[in-house]
Amino acid sequence: MSLRPLSKTHAIVSFRGLTLELTLELINRVTGLPLGLPWSKEERSLGQVAKKTFFLPEDHPVEDKNGVRRTSLPPLWSEASYQIMKYITCEGRFSIIYGYHFRLLHELRHGMDFPPAKKLSIPYFLLQSLIECGTRLNEGIPNQLAHYGLVKLLVEDFLHTYIVPIAWETFKNMSKDDNIKLWLRT
Repeated sequence: MSLRPLSKTHAIVSFRGLTLELTLELINRVTGLPLGLPWSKEERSLGQVAKKTFFLPEDHPVEDKNGVRRTSLPPLWSEASYQIMKYITCEGRFSIIYGYHFRLLHELRHGMDFPPAKKLSIPYFLLQSLIECGTRLNEGIPNQLAHYGLVKLLVEDFLHTYIVPIAWETFKNMSKDDNIKLWLRT
């Protein structure tokens, strides 16, 4: 697999003879997630603001030097933060909630009535995450692919553009040396 970022909102990925252009609009189309405002987990100051404004006066979070202990959140928000870590930020560190997690939690708790243009762009975050994973794979760091479900949606969307659509299972079972373009000619 090779991934070439062209900008923060556009990348080209190639594997098994398949070349996909990754864009915010494509992720928006296949997931149905709104585009909203671009953001990344490196925006630490905004994450700290989200952390401070997330809590209600009756909340009593337990702070750690790096963030807030997930177990100190009310059960609903503890579970929501766990799902964010597992499926959106794709991390295995589930005990501490960092500033960028609070951006998403804040959106859920306080931003539900925001107009779409003021909501955070999950497609932007997912594209940045895919670019980061692809860059690590390009550098030879194994097992870096995250967002398997999103990758499946993107590939399925592309495979259905062929005159004879190819099923995900067929594509998934191809070996790393298979080239989909050669396979289609037979």
